[in-house]
Amino acid sequence: MIFKFIFFVFSISIFSGPIKKFKVVVDPGHGGVKVDEVAFLGDKFDTINQRFIENYKDGARYKNRTEMEIVLEVGKEVHEILQLTKTEKGFKKFQSYIKQFSDTESPWIEIDSIMTRTDSYKDNKFRAKDDKNAKYRLYDFPDNKTGKNNLGRISFMNKEKPHLVLSLHINSMNGGPGASGMGAVIAPPYPVFNLLKKISEGNESRSEFEKLEWKNWLISKDSWNRFENAVGDTWIYFNGYWPTKDGKDTDRSAFEGYRYNMITWSYKDSEGWEQRIKDKTGPYSISHKGFRATGKFWEREKSKLELMRREGGLEGYGGDNHYASSEILRFLQYGLRLNPNESDKHSEPSPILRPYISTYSVPTFINAISAYLELGEITSDKDMYFLTKKKRKTAVSIAVGIYSLFHGLEPKKENFPFLPKGKKIDFEKYIGLSGKSYFEEVVQ
Repeated sequence: MIFKFIFFVFSISIFSGPIKKFKVVVDPGHGGVKVDEVAFLGDKFDTINQRFIENYKDGARYKNRTEMEIVLEVGKEVHEILQLTKTEKGFKKFQSYIKQFSDTESPWIEIDSIMTRTDSYKDNKFRAKDDKNAKYRLYDFPDNKTGKNNLGRISFMNKEKPHLVLSLHINSMNGGPGASGMGAVIAPPYPVFNLLKKISEGNESRSEFEKLEWKNWLISKDSWNRFENAVGDTWIYFNGYWPTKDGKDTDRSAFEGYRYNMITWSYKDSEGWEQRIKDKTGPYSISHKGFRATGKFWEREKSKLELMRREGGLEGYGGDNHYASSEILRFLQYGLRLNPNESDKHSEPSPILRPYISTYSVPTFINAISAYLELGEITSDKDMYFLTKKKRKTAVSIAVGIYSLFHGLEPKKENFPFLPKGKKIDFEKYIGLSGKSYFEEVVQ
């Protein structure tokens, strides 16, 4: 009788519900289109001059392939698999996926998945006067009919207060014709930018930057070297403008905007900030000399919690953002090598490349762990084979990698390159003195 009672209690403890709950936002990149009409240009709306800045970035294209469509289909598949964890029956199916990768005990963890978009501009019928990019911009913007503020994807992500944001992208000939591979996309923390600022001002030696892992900066301006691009991104980060190539002066023709004020969150400056930008010193100074890192956003950037997201950690640098991105890619490498068939056109995925480093918007401006992934090269037939013909395998591998970030899964000992580390992220360290998570405080 006692045995039956113990068994009953034990059964209830197993099947009464998930032991933990986490939220993930799946963000398939892009979705909109580059258009010529002035009213519909840009991803960023400049509230100072009341205009969009630069063209909308519509993603990589090659022949009949488009980044926005491929990552959307992968994102939908990942979302569907994560949603299995919301029911006991579904989680048992999810456990069958886990068992392909690991013999680690896998208790029921519910992962609530939300997508930033479920279609692209191609799936909608537009009139000539319609804003084709309204659903797909990263930053907030005014409705062209009502003038009211519309939330961009970054604001949407923060509003959901997720633990993790999974951003899916594809490269476009980043390493030249035929280049292939996948990589993590990360943004440096405040101290790295501050060092680059000091170097630009002549107050620190360039050799100090060259000692850092961060030196492998993304080249976004082809005529500039890596260091010049790093200095350029530093000006954008602090001052909102590109500098001249030598990094000494402001290029007043190349305004990128005060990006932290282009989204709806707790760190946006108070209403009327546009009228205060004429100050020559302070957070709106267009030169390094006059810049002062004051205000809610800059206090956030200098905080210990933000440093944990973007520096140090299990990868040695890049914080939890770098680890989350790289760990999911390692699970992807592992999963794509499992159970090959003779009919497979490819069985070995392209390697994981060095991280892509720049002042990226999503890793910087979301209050969540950022797993920002470049899944391959759009000109590579092999990379696209895995993302399209092996889409389910790709999505399962990503989803299991996400579960491991929440629980930890020691991978089975296979003779594969890029084995996952299997360590979970300590989300408890992001809970502050108020008892609230850093991720929850991002919006009022």
